[in-house]
Amino acid sequence: MATELLRLRCRGHQDIRATHGKTLEFTADAAITGRATCVVGVAGEVVGLAPPAVAGPVFITISSGGVSATVRAQANSRWRPGGNAVVRRSGQRMSNTLATDADLSSADLPRELAVALSDPDAVVDVVVTRAETSGTHLVRYRGALSPDDRLSAECTAADVIVAEDAGARALVTALGFTPSRDINGPGRVLALSTVDGTSAAVSTLLAEGASVEVLGLPPELAVAGAAPREAPLLVATGLSRRDVAKLAATTRTARVVFTCPASDLPRWLADAQRVAGTEHVSVMTVDERPTWGPVSEFANLSGSASVWCALDPTAGPVAVDVDVAGLLTALLGQEVAASTLARALAAQPGWSRKQAYDFVLGLAKPG
Repeated sequence: MATELLRLRCRGHQDIRATHGKTLEFTADAAITGRATCVVGVAGEVVGLAPPAVAGPVFITISSGGVSATVRAQANSRWRPGGNAVVRRSGQRMSNTLATDADLSSADLPRELAVALSDPDAVVDVVVTRAETSGTHLVRYRGALSPDDRLSAECTAADVIVAEDAGARALVTALGFTPSRDINGPGRVLALSTVDGTSAAVSTLLAEGASVEVLGLPPELAVAGAAPREAPLLVATGLSRRDVAKLAATTRTARVVFTCPASDLPRWLADAQRVAGTEHVSVMTVDERPTWGPVSEFANLSGSASVWCALDPTAGPVAVDVDVAGLLTALLGQEVAASTLARALAAQPGWSRKQAYDFVLGLAKPG
């Protein structure tokens, strides 16, 4: 029998249409208008003891008037019970998003159920149960100093928990879970860390192409979480396409991170290939889920939404005429940390650590 994670109870409403093609929603509001085409239940409230958060693959079963439908989705551990609960077909995670990657929207529900939901006297039951993970899914979680509700939910949803350092082991133990030493078979693998670095087991999963989520990090750092090889990160937001390519060419041991509209990414990658010799990249088109692969894999992206991209380090030197002082000054002007620039510069041939730090700090001095 499937494990029940959460139960909601809503009411029907005469203005429920259930015709939205991308989402469905259980609202805490008692009244809606006909424009709320995604809403399938009003006055929603938790029945019984609510968990602080829910994570992992789930089934969401909606029942009313003797008719029911079940949606498969990915629970969002950012969501907290007590407010609106939106289920999205997309991967976008917001604070009101109960789950993403749903296989049904409100428009896909049986019309008999939609009719039942439009009865103001109808009781709408919503039951969220655990679903099995398909294949191997890796959740990389950067933990804080103390356990939190999101981490607890992710531990509960995991088939295997890997603690990558001593701080991570302490967090897992404090929550009442036991970390594993081995990763055996398919399932949901939670890899928790409190410091930089990647364990051998996680590196193996990344190299094998496991799907990945990266939690607890800002997007400019999370985007690199699917890459199987570690490298220093150099965040280059605010630079032009041409300057990002030049930066990648001159910082061959660093992973250069930028953001741009999805439809523009193929041009940015073409420049990086031509100027820096970039072969592989990490791209994050949906919240917290980066993908790593060859440049050709991302040649057909479209849309106006912004994506994050991390260019892998290049294999060898590429000759390019770059004004190093001018480029570093521009990066400092975009609030890239001087220490980050100094580390990247120190990795280049002919630069010692002291020379790099002195050079960057000299540029950073006012006046």
